[in-house]
Amino acid sequence: MDITAAKKELVDWLLHIQDESKLKKLIALKSVLDKEVVAHTISGYPVDRLEYIKMVKEADSRISSGKFTTIEDLEIEIENW
Repeated sequence: MDITAAKKELVDWLLHIQDESKLKKLIALKSVLDKEVVAHTISGYPVDRLEYIKMVKEADSRISSGKFTTIEDLEIEIENW
């Protein structure tokens, strides 16, 4: 199969996808192929290298300024749910 025929087959398949979870996986794969994905968020959002560095710096800043929850505080909070 030549590349043009393969593309047409893929486009036709994409147009008929009804399963939203499959579509989300394909979008994540596209992100991986389009840019250097180094991590994913808890919700599955792909994160590239620059975004990841920014997220780490922001987290480090919050920790340095004391804006974090300890395991002990979290355990107490869970007990009160």
